[in-house]
Amino acid sequence: MIGRSGARSSCILPFMTDPSHLGLAKLRDELAGIAPPVVIFNKSHSGSRLLGSLIEAAGVFMGAHQNDSKDSWDVLPLVEHLVVEHYPDYAPLWSGTAADTALPEIARTAFKNHLEGFEGGSAPWGWKLCETTYILPVIDFLFPRAKYIHLIRDGRDVAFSEHRAPNRPFWKKVYFNTDRISTWRGLRFHRRDYARRGHIYNALHWVNSVSVGRAYGAMLRERCLEVRYEALCEDFEKTAQQVLSFLEVDAGKVKEAIVRVGPQAHRGAVHKHLRQPQAIVREVVEIEKPLLLSLGYLEPDSLLDVVVARLQDARSVPTEQNF
Repeated sequence: MIGRSGARSSCILPFMTDPSHLGLAKLRDELAGIAPPVVIFNKSHSGSRLLGSLIEAAGVFMGAHQNDSKDSWDVLPLVEHLVVEHYPDYAPLWSGTAADTALPEIARTAFKNHLEGFEGGSAPWGWKLCETTYILPVIDFLFPRAKYIHLIRDGRDVAFSEHRAPNRPFWKKVYFNTDRISTWRGLRFHRRDYARRGHIYNALHWVNSVSVGRAYGAMLRERCLEVRYEALCEDFEKTAQQVLSFLEVDAGKVKEAIVRVGPQAHRGAVHKHLRQPQAIVREVVEIEKPLLLSLGYLEPDSLLDVVVARLQDARSVPTEQNF
């Protein structure tokens, strides 16, 4: 294998030669020499470290270089490049009208570094990186037999986890699917405003991430499993067995992984929004409500909800700042 220094050791990856400016189709052929990966994607702060720990404990190589949340440092440059340069319209890549000669080498480097120390062959491997969500069409093109796990957490809980303001083109696209935006409904995309109204930004981020992830996940059909973080915390053994069965992990490794990682699952990690001021939670629900309802996190509207909504609507006076 070629390490970071460029020195060659035992080569387990057939695409680690040095061709340049290959198209995606050629790169896909090169990547076919390794086992299809397991890809975990989710909105950040959805508890994916627990899921990543479970899968790694079951014998899946999850990357040579990870941060504290078990995200792959090496796949990140590929995600950033694709999001900034192409997302949300990948059609030019398929039609050949996109002149992105840098992409094949960025992808090649990402997987070379990610797989440093990997034993190769038919051994299972994969990665966890939240924003992989936004490049799934490209990942599916490169790995047509890959399996995917989309982890979803109650957006009301996610809204109260500190993250990032959309103050760069990458993050603007992650929040809004476009980088041609600098303000929205009175929100200004800098850190000071995020520090004051983080729950609003996080709610917007959650809606977009989960919506994009579910849309792409549906296209992956039986190769994508949707998992709820609440199920992992409240019924870890059953949910872990479902996840590892989906990945076709050997029964012996399943039991070992559950025993090892089970103590990290805590029921108290869910429903954290109940400890927040209800006025602020209502602001979050106003943004997230349609998706919360469709996912079953909220009960259907009652007659009282309809009456309250009509009263609020009657009292509100539209201003330019609201639109």
